[in-house]
Amino acid sequence: MSVFRPDILEGRVALITGGATGIGKEIARTLGRHGARVAIASRKLANLEAATAELAAEGIDCMHAVCDVREPEQVEAAIAALLERHGRLDIVVNNAAGNFPALIEDISYNGFRTVVAIDLLGTYNVSKAAFHAWMREHGGNVVNISAPFQHHGVALQAHVAAAKTGVDSLTRSCAVEWGRHGIRVNAVAPGAIGETEGMRRFSGATGRDADGARNPLGRLGSAGDIASCTLFLVSDAAGYITGAVIPVDAGASVDMLKIRPE
Repeated sequence: MSVFRPDILEGRVALITGGATGIGKEIARTLGRHGARVAIASRKLANLEAATAELAAEGIDCMHAVCDVREPEQVEAAIAALLERHGRLDIVVNNAAGNFPALIEDISYNGFRTVVAIDLLGTYNVSKAAFHAWMREHGGNVVNISAPFQHHGVALQAHVAAAKTGVDSLTRSCAVEWGRHGIRVNAVAPGAIGETEGMRRFSGATGRDADGARNPLGRLGSAGDIASCTLFLVSDAAGYITGAVIPVDAGASVDMLKIRPE
């Protein structure tokens, strides 16, 4: 049961990139269950069709658009289709991301470039397109899904850490420049989230299962934890918050010594 009113986003329209699977789909579900009409974007039509049918079966007004966030023309076309159908765009969640675990010396040049292009340039492309198409004149909310790697050296994730560091910086810069337009821009940095493709890949590469006991709360997170924080940030309850990068990681980012007290 949600702690938020079911109509907290009534009348609003949300675009979620990478919204056909994993955390993105759960964000779309959560925003939709709280009154928003949602549009999900991804590169794979089959995933989009399956997710749209799943969400529609739950009573959520959902449309989809095939879109590679690395391609500005595709992004602009997806937003144009959304505006043609709904006539507004209040919320953008930049969730599309590329990730694979690899040592720095084993990442191909193209692999590094691809992750930066999806995570950082994709976030820029979608945010800019939404700004010009609707938000500059009408305001809105942007939430970027970041990562917790930027402030520490993390094995197997150098490419992701580099890209997400840029996402955090872009989040703050957009918040500063676009506040005068009534646009709030924030980011959510997920910790160890169980039952996700990224966690499965990381566990496979390290040879150990994800361990929730490594954080102060002693548990893995869920996609719902990230969706709930996103819902808060795009709601009026967060109306005085912009430029924030919020860790949703059970305290892992502040637990320096990893010592469990008795």
